Amino acid sequence: MVSIPLILLPPSEGKSSGGEARALDITSLSFSSLLENRKLMIKGLIGASSKPEYALRLLGLKGKSLETAKLDNISVENTLTKPAIERYTGVMFDAIDYPSFSDAEKVIFNESVIIMSGLFGMVRPMDMIPIYKLKMGAKLHEGKACSSVWKPLLTEIIALEGRHCVIWDLLPVEHSAAWDPLGVTAAARFTVKFLQRRPDGNLKTVSHWSKTLKGALVRFLVSNAEKSGSAETAMTLVSGFVHPEGYKLSEELTDESDLATQLVFVKELVV
Repeated sequence: MVSIPLILLPPSEGKSSGGEARALDITSLSFSSLLENRKLMIKGLIGASSKPEYALRLLGLKGKSLETAKLDNISVENTLTKPAIERYTGVMFDAIDYPSFSDAEKVIFNESVIIMSGLFGMVRPMDMIPIYKLKMGAKLHEGKACSSVWKPLLTEIIALEGRHCVIWDLLPVEHSAAWDPLGVTAAARFTVKFLQRRPDGNLKTVSHWSKTLKGALVRFLVSNAEKSGSAETAMTLVSGFVHPEGYKLSEELTDESDLATQLVFVKELVV
């Protein structure tokens, strides 16, 4: 059996509206062991969004954006749904460009990708979800951040899904807090970092464009799933990855720590 990678992705702040399918059926979502927690989080989100002062603190929005998010959250159980890969928008998902994958690549993407969610814990790309607003770091249940509520459950699932797999951990800090890598026995785990080297030799971390860069890397991993899913070939494969913007793997800066290899991609800036 050919191994495929396990790719952990964050959701997007922005979400597309509307839908063409039925209202939310949480029993149909992947990872059924999360069902009871999902019920609690949905109940908490509806209740919190119904209270103006609490909603303001929880959602961190103002004006029309706040009112829209409150209405979306209050009606989260009854609005139309669409696949998570269509619901989540933003620069990373634009760069992944799921519709342009071949049929075979779509199958691999759907099987290898897990998207973290403050509300649902984690979902697969084809899970049918409504529009909602809730950050992983928001304190919704018993004064705890969503990441803390989900952490033991998500760690257990990733331990099962990622057992002896190559895990590509592309999560930002807020979502990384929702699982414990030390509780997972993986064949390998990779994280990524993008830097720019200035003409004077100083390195600068790329933040604004990192989501776009990660999206391009996801496309590369999915298109080369047999190699990106093998601990024996993953490093060799990714050493040949060159982002269109000129980022290349720096073996000198790539480092191993905390059971993970941090792959550092560098773009040389010229005057």
